[in-house]
Amino acid sequence: MDDKQNILIVDDEKSNIDIVLNLFSLVDTSNYNLIAALSGEKALKVVEKREIDLILLDIMMPGIDGYEVCRRLKANQETKDIPILFITSSTDEESIVKAYELGAVDYVTKPFKAVELMARVKINLELQSSIKQLEVLYNNLQDSIAYAAQIQNAIIPQPQLLDKYFDEHFVMWEPKDTVGGDIYLFEELRHDDECLLMVIDCTGHGVPGAFVTMLVKAIEREIIGKINKSSGEVSPAQILQHFNKVMKKLLKQEDINTHADSGFDGGIIYIDKKEKILRFAGAQTPFIYIEDSEVKIIQGDRHSIGYRKSKDDYPFTDHTIKFTSQVHGYLTTDGYLDQTGGERGFMFGKKHLLRLIDEHKEKDFTLQKQLFIENLKSYQGEYSRKDDITLMGFKLNC
Repeated sequence: MDDKQNILIVDDEKSNIDIVLNLFSLVDTSNYNLIAALSGEKALKVVEKREIDLILLDIMMPGIDGYEVCRRLKANQETKDIPILFITSSTDEESIVKAYELGAVDYVTKPFKAVELMARVKINLELQSSIKQLEVLYNNLQDSIAYAAQIQNAIIPQPQLLDKYFDEHFVMWEPKDTVGGDIYLFEELRHDDECLLMVIDCTGHGVPGAFVTMLVKAIEREIIGKINKSSGEVSPAQILQHFNKVMKKLLKQEDINTHADSGFDGGIIYIDKKEKILRFAGAQTPFIYIEDSEVKIIQGDRHSIGYRKSKDDYPFTDHTIKFTSQVHGYLTTDGYLDQTGGERGFMFGKKHLLRLIDEHKEKDFTLQKQLFIENLKSYQGEYSRKDDITLMGFKLNC
């Protein structure tokens, strides 16, 4: 395999090409393949057949001049990134400006100065090589992120599973990047009327946040296994406590040499339709519900999960609601609440969301989702997305 960089020299005067070739002969050319073309037409044919790393291109040529060659190369998706150094006997500003406007990266003037020519060639070839290496790394990274997104989507509950337990529901799950630190989990438990719903907001977003969600899922599977083997009461508070201890241990948060400080905020809801019980515990996450047509909120504990400062034995609180007919409930991560926008760039806020829920509580949940999306988008305006967003709503009848 030839690892040499290909340099195309284009000039209608053979004597000029000979001068350039002679200048190259004065240095180590073992890393270069030098290719000559005596016209713009021939240069375009060479580029069609060979991969070119840099072009030294004369401006003034009969037929297709250097400007037109440059324009055509830059208009072609396959050749647009080839760096072009114009060769010109002109030093007037207008010609130089036109060269740059067409996409040239540099220019050299006749008569050639050996040091100047070789320095410009070397710099631009090194830059081109670095760009190609970065493109390879970027493509590899994007492939890895796409695979991570595939895995993350695979652990998201299927809609038909939620359909089985809720009369109506919606999920607004929007990672800020391809993958994110928000995750929602839903598990069937010991009988058909018993389930567990979790909305989790892990540290950060993007790839770091996605890695933490994978850890959360692994711990969740262990927890569900233990619940299904037991016959006791299910406590979301105890589940949060277990998450807290295990995550701190796995992430080695007690080790002073550990630089990362990861964890999550979140809410867990246990539902037993047979016993007509909804039980909630939250870590920095509220539960919003409708009771007797009134919007109510349970704030949850002001304590996060898994961080260095999270107390191992923190006693999270269970909140139990006995329902007799219909239950409407909402869980959200702070991505929805903390989005900036409006006229002053303030955060959307919890009060704003409560007003929205109160305004639209009688509408079907498909429409509610669309209204929540549109309202946040309108509020956000020109402000950039700050975080991953997860907002869930559900309705069940006993």
